Amino acid sequence: MYDLKDLKLDLDSESITIYIHRENEEHIPIVYWHIEEVEEDANVAISMLYAMQLFYTNPQELIDRLKLIAQQ
Repeated sequence: MYDLKDLKLDLDSESITIYIHRENEEHIPIVYWHIEEVEEDANVAISMLYAMQLFYTNPQELIDRLKLIAQQ
């Protein structure tokens, strides 16, 4: 099991990644968006921004919402 403190966000000029950081092991990606996705469909930007907002304000809700999506 992982702690919310292990949840990390990487943001660069081309992508956003939210992942679970693990020492001495591969990180577990949670969500990833590339700029090309936004160029193809601007609505993706809303999802990206909302995920980033939840990452900073309520990471547990982010995880819970992603679990719901994965179950669908």
